[in-house]
Amino acid sequence: DEIGALIQEYNHTLSELEKSADLLVRSEREAAWREMAQQVAHEIKNPLTPMKLSIQHLQRAWQDGSPEAGTITDRVSRTLIQQIDALSSIATEFAHFAKMPQAQNEVVELSSLLTEVLNLYKDSGEQCILELKVQPGEYRVWGDREQLSRAFGNLIKNAIQSIPPGRTGRVEVLLEKQD
Repeated sequence: DEIGALIQEYNHTLSELEKSADLLVRSEREAAWREMAQQVAHEIKNPLTPMKLSIQHLQRAWQDGSPEAGTITDRVSRTLIQQIDALSSIATEFAHFAKMPQAQNEVVELSSLLTEVLNLYKDSGEQCILELKVQPGEYRVWGDREQLSRAFGNLIKNAIQSIPPGRTGRVEVLLEKQD
């Protein structure tokens, strides 16, 4: 009887342990999906901001009859195409998440990349001055251009968002070699 009761209690404890392990795995999986959903939402919002701001700038230029409307239209078109490509890339990466896509590494010239990224936010209508200061020299890195662009875009957007309402902000990006 005592051994039978001990075995029964052991089996019951083992069953409870299995249930707890299943709950833990399910909870960890849900937390991972929540985290991934938050990250994907963040990555999607980043290209949408310069798209919206560019369209608003174009609308203002059109309404005001600006003589630069043609130039602005061209710049906004390029911005929208770049950001649509970025959104498409994000969607593709998410669709292939299980494979974790390889970085498309290439030689990237940072000054031109930073200029492109800053131009996405230049005519945003925000009370912010964006400035790129590049020390003389070449700034080439081996990396994924799209991932670098997203990272720089995130940093600039976060800097702009950190400016308190009603204040004019200044975001300076300094590119220089050290050692």
